[in-house]
Amino acid sequence: MSDSGEVSKSFVSVIVPVYNGGKYLAECLDSIKKQTYTNYECIINNNQSTDNTLLIAEEFAKKDDRFIIHNNQEFEGQAENWNIAISKISGKSNYVKIIPADDWIFPDYLLRMVKLMDKYPQTGICSSYRLDERKIRCDGLDYYNGPVFSGKKILYEQLLQKIEITGSVNTLMFRNSVLQKLPGYPKIFDSKSYHIDTMLAYEVLKLSDLGFVFQVLSFTRRHNETLTSKVSEKYNTSIFFKDFAISESLPIFPELRQYYSKHRMNYAWFLIKRWLARDKECLKWHKRFLIQPIRPSEYAKSIFYRLFFSNRMSKNNNKKS
Repeated sequence: MSDSGEVSKSFVSVIVPVYNGGKYLAECLDSIKKQTYTNYECIINNNQSTDNTLLIAEEFAKKDDRFIIHNNQEFEGQAENWNIAISKISGKSNYVKIIPADDWIFPDYLLRMVKLMDKYPQTGICSSYRLDERKIRCDGLDYYNGPVFSGKKILYEQLLQKIEITGSVNTLMFRNSVLQKLPGYPKIFDSKSYHIDTMLAYEVLKLSDLGFVFQVLSFTRRHNETLTSKVSEKYNTSIFFKDFAISESLPIFPELRQYYSKHRMNYAWFLIKRWLARDKECLKWHKRFLIQPIRPSEYAKSIFYRLFFSNRMSKNNNKKS
């Protein structure tokens, strides 16, 4: 495959799950239409939108038969809506690309991703630099070590929060044959996990290597209108997801048990503070999603550690003064 022409016969299924996304949908779909790699389908999965989402989607479908609309018969939760979209992809699909309706991709996105993944069949997931509003993200890898990295090594470093390479789902493209190895395919998104896109990336990293294109190829919008932004800020969902992701990975990385134990103490302290603040809504959210409830011993250790650390700090400050 050259930069200007297509040699690869790989077929890409681009998925746009959308609910009331009329504000940004045209920009998203236009970025797909402008791709320099043209061997793709675009499945727009409309989740019972009540705004002008369907009208916008129909305009693209009328002018380009690669754009296919599926309308859910009933409103579905985010995970199920994404699962339905996965179930609609073509049987000839080699790669799967998911784009949230308020994000978009640069013209060479598909070209660069297909080129790398075609060359390195051991890759099940491919990422790149991402424009996150005005900041460049996913920049933790060494160019001279690329473009292919051990999936398990990347996962291990992400669990320790040393790097962040997978980013938002808009950053990534997946190899369909690897997705098909996941339990329950095409139902690969679990509603029990709030950060369903990151969890999918972690599961694929367990099965395959990661390819990385050292180029900015996607744009992720971080506006406060999204459900993810509102809920994440309100309930600090990242602390839950970290707990979930590490616990799920312990069979592969038993050396993380001590790190996980410290995280559980931090989680316990967070919940104690929410209890003292009488934040019943936040406590209810974590009780609903937390797979392994915080044990009384973990609460006790957290309180002891905080009190001991606080007293020790006070004594050191008194000595200095």
